[in-house]
Amino acid sequence: MRWSRRGRLRLRGNWNIVAVTIAVAVVVGLPLLAMIGPYPVDPLRPDPNAISLPPSPTHWFGTDGNGMDVFSRTIEAAKLDVPISVAATLLALVVGVPIGLFATAGKVGDAVMRVVDAFAALPIIVIAIVAIQLMGGGAWNVILAIAIVGAPRFVRLTRASALALRSSRYVEAAVAIGCSPVRVAFNHIFRNAYGVVLVQATLTAANALGTIAALNFLGVGVSPPTPTWGAMISDGASMLIRGEWWAAAFPTIAMLLVIASFNVIAGAIENRIERVETAR
Repeated sequence: MRWSRRGRLRLRGNWNIVAVTIAVAVVVGLPLLAMIGPYPVDPLRPDPNAISLPPSPTHWFGTDGNGMDVFSRTIEAAKLDVPISVAATLLALVVGVPIGLFATAGKVGDAVMRVVDAFAALPIIVIAIVAIQLMGGGAWNVILAIAIVGAPRFVRLTRASALALRSSRYVEAAVAIGCSPVRVAFNHIFRNAYGVVLVQATLTAANALGTIAALNFLGVGVSPPTPTWGAMISDGASMLIRGEWWAAAFPTIAMLLVIASFNVIAGAIENRIERVETAR
């Protein structure tokens, strides 16, 4: 029996809802699971008698070279890595969006964009490493470093949207009746451009998570023994030579799962925006 077009669209819509639900559950559920606990094994307590053990009923993801339980540490790392990526993204958004809205005209706006373009041309990881070396390690400094890296994306995107909407009739009407520049920027321009900013925020959170993992992998992020996915992958990489794959594989899978979930959410938001704009 052949499916009708309406039936195919309905089935696709159902699958999209399921995918988005799973993605949100992963992004929210992993940190929540880490907060509520309890763990089968203490993630911070090494066991000298359980060094480099493969996955088993006692240690579901095995143990690392220090005798620590990989499962407990993988879940515990989500409590730090995911909130840091979200907090850094929110900070970058709060800083970048106002700059992008008001950098649409004049010499000051052009100067700001030249600085942003020059900043964006530099490698992201290098900027983050330099920022952390200047500020020091720790979760809050990692958030600031990632925000510094992510803010230029919001500046450029918001400015492009503002330039496209500035010539709209409702914006011209708002200016004509004497609305202040701040009110025009936020009530009339950003109000019609927040969708693309929200999509960018979700993608930036995914990129931030990868950057955080790279920083911790290089040992310039959060200090041990606090578990992070990047540090766990770094420690597990030395075990791969001996064929002990689990210490690096499971935190990598967890990180990629969260990154993929962020991308699924971003795709769902983008599709929703397209449907709304099509319906207008």
